[in-house]
Formats: sequence, C-alpha cells, structure tokens
Amino acid sequence: MTLANADARGSTTIHLRGDIDVTNAHEIGDELTALVSAGNETIVIVCSSIRFVESRGLAMMARVQRFADESGCRLSWRALPLHVLQSIHLTGLDRYLHIEA
Repeated sequence: MTLANADARGSTTIHLRGDIDVTNAHEIGDELTALVSAGNETIVIVCSSIRFVESRGLAMMARVQRFADESGCRLSWRALPLHVLQSIHLTGLDRYLHIEA
C-alpha cells in the first residue's frame, strides 16, 4: 500500500498493490479505517496494481466502505482490475462499493 499526500482539496489517494488475502487484509483495512478516522474528507483507492483478492480482501473492502459511509467520508475504489470486478460483482458488493472506472 502506498499513500500519496493529501491535496489542497482534502483528497487522499492510496495505491494498493499485490495480493490482498488472509496475510494482510486486516492490516490494510485497519490502515484505511485510520485514514477515515483521521478526518480525510475524500479518499480514492487506486487498485490497478492488485494481482489477487480473496474473500477476506473483499470483506475488508466492504468493512472500510461501510465505515467511510457512516463517517461521512467519500471513499471510492478506482481502476479495479477485471478479475477483481468480477469477484465484486459475483458477491454483490458492487451494490455497496463506490467504484470508479
């Protein structure tokens, strides 16, 4: 995970890379939740470099999105690879996640 600096409009961009699985999903979720808790108004998570997401990764995405929505943070998932989008669609998470092209 790479954190880009917040810009003048209060937007923070995160770049997720590699695999999101049992070994790191909880830690990534905690870091993203901490960014929401820190008062970031807008968070964009760029996912173009994700190679693999398993069920715990999908659950983390849902948990972080729900927390952001409840906190009033505009959180979106950008540039999701096709294989990740397919998993999100199959699980119905596309109804809850804020996905950008």
